Amino acid sequence: MRSDWSPLQTAVTEATSFLVIKGKRIAGAIHLMILTMWNILKRLARALWSLGITTHSKSSMVLSGPVKQFVTGPLWVVLLGKRRDVSLLIALLSPVLALVTAWWVGSTVGYETLTAWVRGTWFGTEPSLAIFLGVSGLLVLGAISAGINSGLLPTGLLVGAPIFGAAVTRYGTTVTYTWGSQVVSLPNAVGIAVLFALGFGVPATVSGLVLGRALRNVVRVYGGRSGPSSAAENA
Repeated sequence: MRSDWSPLQTAVTEATSFLVIKGKRIAGAIHLMILTMWNILKRLARALWSLGITTHSKSSMVLSGPVKQFVTGPLWVVLLGKRRDVSLLIALLSPVLALVTAWWVGSTVGYETLTAWVRGTWFGTEPSLAIFLGVSGLLVLGAISAGINSGLLPTGLLVGAPIFGAAVTRYGTTVTYTWGSQVVSLPNAVGIAVLFALGFGVPATVSGLVLGRALRNVVRVYGGRSGPSSAAENA
């Protein structure tokens, strides 16, 4: 019995020793691979850190020169205006103007009548004086904003607010399509109003800025300031 057990014990011992040796070799290989990857990652992190510092220093040098002067000068005036208080006042006034327009259209004219006026004026079948007066009022608002402040975004808000307010009265009305009728939901009304405000407000804003700049130059010339103006004033 003992003679049969001895070879089995020897085989088990040798197999265990073999597995232990292979396990140590595998563990050593894994340790070496992890150490190598860790060193590679540290070198990569150092290289990226050095590159980031170099890029930041170079970009700071560039932005602190002419680019910074342009961003804080003419570009700032063109986008946000010369006077922050006026731009803030326009931004706060625009929602009020949109609400007043929506209330007036909804309580007096109605969305269906407004749509008929716009279509008749656009296609020339039945021009409406109210539409021409409304467009003229938007141009006047844009020209006044541009003449005082020169801000593209504040002027766009001021001009687009009445258009948004008039178009949002579409909410709750029944619209007929080729496949049937549908009551306009609030998200649909707001989305269409935003599209109308952008589609009609952007051309009106640009036209108002052109008129405002032209009027400002006329006032400057006839007001005794015939000399050359700065880049920020011409924006």
